[in-house]
Order: sequence, then C-alpha cells, then structure tokens
Amino acid sequence: MAPLPEHVLIRPLGSADIDQVVKLESHTFPSNERAGREKTRYRLHAAPELSSGMFVRVPTKKGRCNKRDCSRSQRSHSSDSASSTSTVSSSSSTSSQFPGLQCGQQSGSLPAPIEYNDEMNVTACPRSREKLIAFVIATKCATEYITDDALEVPEIDMPGYSKPTDVNGQRGHVETGNTIAVESICIDPEYQGMKLGTTILRDFAQRMSTQAVAGRIAILARVDMVPFYENLGFYDAGPSNVKFGGGGWHNLWMSLEDSEVDD
Repeated sequence: MAPLPEHVLIRPLGSADIDQVVKLESHTFPSNERAGREKTRYRLHAAPELSSGMFVRVPTKKGRCNKRDCSRSQRSHSSDSASSTSTVSSSSSTSSQFPGLQCGQQSGSLPAPIEYNDEMNVTACPRSREKLIAFVIATKCATEYITDDALEVPEIDMPGYSKPTDVNGQRGHVETGNTIAVESICIDPEYQGMKLGTTILRDFAQRMSTQAVAGRIAILARVDMVPFYENLGFYDAGPSNVKFGGGGWHNLWMSLEDSEVDD
C-alpha cells in the first residue's frame, strides 16, 4: 500500500476532468457498473456543484521546475498553492462540523476534510500535474431514492446537455429535486485502505449541508458495503428496484435538513 502523497486537495469536478474520471472508473468498476463518458459528461454539465474530486499533485521531475517557459511568478504561484493544500487540516473536526454523519455507529476516529483551493483547476507549473485518486458524482432527483430513470440521460438533453427542470419526466437530473442522488463513488485501487472513501464522502456531505442544495442524500450500495455507509450515518432502507448493473442494490439515505454545520 503506497503512502498518501503530499499536496492533496478536494474540489468540484469540471469538463476538463472527464478523461481522468472515465479512466479511474474503468480501472475500478466492472463494465456493467460504469457510467461511461456520455453519462459522466452529462452529469458534470447538469450539476457540477454536486461532485467532488480528490487529487494529488504529482511532480514530473523531482518536484522541481527548471523549464524556461515556466516564469518565476508561475513557480511562486505553484509553491504557494501547494503550501495551502498540502496537508489535511488538523484544526477542524468533521465529526463536530457535521453531526448528521454521526447517526450510524462510528468505528474509530475519522480523518478531517481536506481543504479546498478553487484556484487549482490546473497546476500553474508545467512540470507537475493533478492526479485524480477519488471522486463522488451526483445529480438531483425528485424521488426519495435513486431510480433507473434518475441514472439515465434525458433524450431531450442529449444534443446540448441543457440543464433540465422538473417536468413530467424524471429522467436524469431534476434541478428542483430534494434528493441528491450519488451515482458514482470511486477510489483509485492504489490508494484503497486509506479511508479516502470516508474522507471524501464526509467532505461532500458537509458541503451539501452547508450549501442547503437539498434535504437528503441517497446512495445505492451492494449488501457488503451497507455497514460502511451505516457507519457514516446512512440508513439502510432495504433492497432497491434499480436494475442498473444487474440489480441487487440496497437503498441508503441520509437527512441533511436536521444537520447543523459549524461556521
């Protein structure tokens, strides 16, 4: 198990991250459980604010930038950015900031959320890059739990990927829905066993609660993963009717309306 590199950050995903998302998904899930490029493109276009990507900055030449076209100002900006995002903040506690995640049984101490840096969509220094090691992607739905329709791309939105509104159909993202439907959670196999899933999910749930974008979060999970989500405060509502990936899912949910996040 490789140690977690320095310069870790979490930020919302964008269209520039699609290639990394699709690649990581292909290395993690069986083919029948992958969203694929078109669904990923649609979801990130319809609701980019309902996504989180965990990245590490990977130097390409011993952590130094000697390339002539990398100006001193660029190197300075890169260094400052790395300093502000290099470590997990020890001054904040996720468990105290997001009591809603305490509903389930806890299994030991959990890592605090990693700090955001909105300026780091791309790395200023050409001798380093951001590597995606985990992500959460979601949309909103009008139902309490995720349905097969919620996992689809609306045909009316295929040409231009226009953000849909709450109309008669419930396919895809429903902007006025009150449920955040988490459709994909992925951890790089190289970094599994480091509680990255716990870290990114806690961070995601805290941000959704703070922004008050919906009243609840819903997730589909295999039976063997139910205890993991219960330990994060999700409730198991039993088997789901969703047929995606061959079926066999359980509905899990968490209320965000009763949560109080410290300023």
